[in-house]
Amino acid sequence: MIFFDSANNNNNSDMAGNLLDLISVLVGLENLMENRQQSAENDVNSANQRQAKEILDDLHKQFDKQNAMLEYQNHLLEEIKLLLKGEEK
Repeated sequence: MIFFDSANNNNNSDMAGNLLDLISVLVGLENLMENRQQSAENDVNSANQRQAKEILDDLHKQFDKQNAMLEYQNHLLEEIKLLLKGEEK
């Protein structure tokens, strides 16, 4: 026959409680590590998005400059065309 001692039951309860506390700490630590990884990935993504925006802004500026230059060249060609037509008369 097995006799259960109340002190033994208390020890088992304390041990189970300690085990649950340890599991909670480990789960919390794993969650913290996952959050840090996600934060690092978000920082990289944010940096990439900022860099992409800067590159696109620079491209737009360059295209605007090229468009202005082409418009000026077109204007000059139109003036030359008018001058040449005037000389032919």
